[in-house]
Amino acid sequence: MKKTILNGTQIDYDTSLEKLKKMISSPVMKDFCLACEVLSSKNSVEAYEIMKPYVNDKDKYRRLYTLKTIFAFSQAKAELISFLENSILSDDILFSENALLVISNYEIKVSDALIISAVHRHMPKLYHALNTLKAIDVNEENYIKVIELFNKSNQSGQKEIIGNILMEKYLPAKACELFEIFRIDKYPKIRLLSVELARKYGYNLIQLMKDIDGHVRSHAIGSMGRLSFLSKYIGIYNIDISDDLESAIIYNPYSNNHIYI
Repeated sequence: MKKTILNGTQIDYDTSLEKLKKMISSPVMKDFCLACEVLSSKNSVEAYEIMKPYVNDKDKYRRLYTLKTIFAFSQAKAELISFLENSILSDDILFSENALLVISNYEIKVSDALIISAVHRHMPKLYHALNTLKAIDVNEENYIKVIELFNKSNQSGQKEIIGNILMEKYLPAKACELFEIFRIDKYPKIRLLSVELARKYGYNLIQLMKDIDGHVRSHAIGSMGRLSFLSKYIGIYNIDISDDLESAIIYNPYSNNHIYI
């Protein structure tokens, strides 16, 4: 979806190439950014060639805005991969994060190791760019590395993004393992992912029905279907619910006269 406004100015996508040449060479940064937006929307070699020199501009912020827009051109995906890769590897979070977003937005293939390395280096400051992890291949080595990134994060939002990617890419093969990882996570949103896995694959929800977070408890209990009425007894009696949520035993603490449901 095209932007319509940039820094309070209406973007005119009908601006001529001659005018765009002047705008992109203007000392005014706003003019430069407007020119980049319009040029990157034009599917022409000439528009691409106007923008291309600015990947090497001495001004950091012009290089950055060029990075964010030039990969709309198919030519850039073929010719400027080294510029993209160098940006990913940058110690400057602005370049690394935006390069990761470019990969995600324009579906550009680069080395899995490159993406994982950049995410690892800048993890504390990344959010939407974490979605770039969807672009890496599905295999055991990458699974282990993404789990390491998940464990490294101390932010609920980050872990939720990575957790959803793991579920999208590694189910059903890793369903049981992910259920156990998510089930004991300190963040309620991640424990909710374990409830989702339990619903889908029939894992035991008894511990999650005792969760300290009411939202998690509610979702876990709601997953029990016909047995949801047992929720008021959890924590009072020892209850064993079958993995398929079709039967349960309430253990009598005083005799062997247990209740079978």
